[in-house]
Amino acid sequence: MEGLIMNYPLTTNTILEYGNSAFHHKKIISHLPNGDRHEYTIRDLYQRCKMLANALTQKLGVTKGDMVGTYAWNHYQHLELYYAIPGTGAICHTINIRLSPQQTEFIINHSEDKVIFVDATLVPLLEKIADKLETVEYYIIINAPVEFSTTLRNTIHYETLLEGHSVIFEWPHIDENDACGMCYTSGTTGLPKGVLYSHRSTYLHAATILSPNAANISNRDIVLLIVPQFHVMAWGYPYMCILSGGRYGIALHTFATRCYHRYAAEGKSYKSKWSAHHLVRRV
Repeated sequence: MEGLIMNYPLTTNTILEYGNSAFHHKKIISHLPNGDRHEYTIRDLYQRCKMLANALTQKLGVTKGDMVGTYAWNHYQHLELYYAIPGTGAICHTINIRLSPQQTEFIINHSEDKVIFVDATLVPLLEKIADKLETVEYYIIINAPVEFSTTLRNTIHYETLLEGHSVIFEWPHIDENDACGMCYTSGTTGLPKGVLYSHRSTYLHAATILSPNAANISNRDIVLLIVPQFHVMAWGYPYMCILSGGRYGIALHTFATRCYHRYAAEGKSYKSKWSAHHLVRRV
């Protein structure tokens, strides 16, 4: 006889649904490549993820099992991709921007990325190998300035992609053992090797990180993410922070010190814990 209480798959979209239900007012703060500060709420994240899911499936033709690459810095748009891509049943493939052109070319072709979301400042790196990429149908440009131009073909600006799409999207049925994310190794022992993250492993990892014996994160905390979002799914923090309801700061590693001093100045008293990947301030 099977138990029936709380019988639902452990998928990443259920984390987003819970965050929107319980912590819709909590803030997500990004420090963008041009130095600007962007701030919105988990409710805003939720609605834009629904818009992005509609854009992925309706405009870009993304279907279950497709690989969708990200070649981007740390920011709220990258966070939206972390949820919207696997929420449609596709796989979020975070591409390490520090690898050589030869390794990047191999990784994109080997994973068969259908779409790549790329930050405008990183476009020159992809322009060098674009003619060798065999499966990419669209490049979506993030944080592009007004005067931006590129030799990449089939480009769409990120906000243009979202424009006009509904905030209503019915998540498809996803098995918790389906893949939600993909990362490649650094190729230190031969060619880079792909590793698939399942929805279930990602959910359980997020739940484990916030526990007292790990990072001990709650909705009383402010978490400043330092580890790159293009590196091992940012150690699961984009999922853990929404699950915990902690206030979430996303910084480029080059802005980390500046962000720390700004956050520290906002509070009267706090406890902080440093690690290689995050800073936590307890209110």
